[in-house]
Amino acid sequence: MSTEPRTVTINILVTKPLEIDEPEWCAGHQEYRAEFKPDLTHNGPEIAATFNTPHGTVDYLCAWISQAPYGSLAPEPLPVIAVEIDGTAVSLDPAGVRAFTATTRAHLDALDRLADEAERLRGGGRP
Repeated sequence: MSTEPRTVTINILVTKPLEIDEPEWCAGHQEYRAEFKPDLTHNGPEIAATFNTPHGTVDYLCAWISQAPYGSLAPEPLPVIAVEIDGTAVSLDPAGVRAFTATTRAHLDALDRLADEAERLRGGGRP
């Protein structure tokens, strides 16, 4: 049996304030906590389309500018546009947003065609 003291190395999470530059479009960091520097994210004000239904107001197509300046997934810390689709925020560059809006416009045209067909089936809107 050894008489040497035993040692062990344990990784611990140390927290301390970190001062970072904030872009002018960032909406602020109230109550924001990040465990690691790559988790830091700047988010701009959210925009959303709002539609009033007989059952209440629905917000959809929420979007905002977002930037993770120390993120490890992007080769450059450039701002992206986060678009919430089906409850998931998808990060898109400007070309990706334009592709998304073109697809959405085509879908809206299809919805108008459905409305026309439903109106025809209902006898021109008469019950």
